[in-house]
Amino acid sequence: MAKQKQVIVDPNKCIGCNTCPLLDPDTFEMDTNTYKAIVKKQPAEITEAVNNAISSCPVGAISIIEVEI
Repeated sequence: MAKQKQVIVDPNKCIGCNTCPLLDPDTFEMDTNTYKAIVKKQPAEITEAVNNAISSCPVGAISIIEVEI
């Protein structure tokens, strides 16, 4: 089986600071119900924008996991 990288946001850690959607609006958006970040669309590849959003998250709520496809 092949593995694919996916970006995830931990809703228990997210404080809704809006940094990730500002840095990478193609991947992240704010959930209007919870006021926390969510993955709007999985990126085809892990780009510099995704990595910037991950490293800029003040609470470390964003991570990359590998899933089998």
